[in-house]
Amino acid sequence: MTEDEAAWVRNYAEEVSDTFRATFQADDRFPGWPRLAQRFSGAVNSVLKYGFSKFSAVEEAHNEMCVVRALLANENPRLGRLDYEPPLEGCARSIDFRGTGEDGLTLFVDVKTMQPKSTDRWDQFEKANEERWFPANVNVMLSKAWLGGELWHSMFAARSRMLEYALELEKKITEGNLLNRENTFFILVLCGAGFHWHEDELEDFVAFYRTGVHRPDDPFSKAELKHIEKKKISLTRTITRFACMRRMQGGVLPAKLNWHVRPPQ
Repeated sequence: MTEDEAAWVRNYAEEVSDTFRATFQADDRFPGWPRLAQRFSGAVNSVLKYGFSKFSAVEEAHNEMCVVRALLANENPRLGRLDYEPPLEGCARSIDFRGTGEDGLTLFVDVKTMQPKSTDRWDQFEKANEERWFPANVNVMLSKAWLGGELWHSMFAARSRMLEYALELEKKITEGNLLNRENTFFILVLCGAGFHWHEDELEDFVAFYRTGVHRPDDPFSKAELKHIEKKKISLTRTITRFACMRRMQGGVLPAKLNWHVRPPQ
């Protein structure tokens, strides 16, 4: 890492830390904020020591802070307390946040950052066309000369992660004995920079998750069904909502946060 790059990382980290520290210190509803702040600073130090290959951990911690800020600012419902990575009974893993509403609501929120590494998978895109992975009424148009292989990898990897993270949260819900608890909701927040994947791609996944049936224009419907059948995957569909947060790399606050992504109209 050059001196200029290291200076940029330090300035960026200082701006992020100052912004969120002021918010968290002024609100005693999130007592776990020092641990989250330490996670962010530890990730920054790792980047300064080992280089930008470690930057994904910085993004993940930063996105979690953005989600906390939004949860604390929300008035409907207003949370009386927000816990960071609370232990779950019977489950070795944790859900990122548990919010307790002043009206008795309990809200579990898991935050995942999806920014696939830039990888040229033009070969896989050609295979997808040759083996007819796409529905007959769908054409995916990409150009090899215009980063087609990289764009395809980002799209395919992001869709795979949507299913992976949904299954992961469902497992936590089941193993943590959180089902059938009155006034308890579960939100999976998927974060990105808006380049590797877009909200409308999540809308397609949400449509399948809610109904068990893919939309006719979903380009990944055949491939996803084949994967589900091969792996014998069964969805419990216990996630209440999917959220989408877009924050540009280097941006301190999100450009957009949609708490309730719905299927396309």
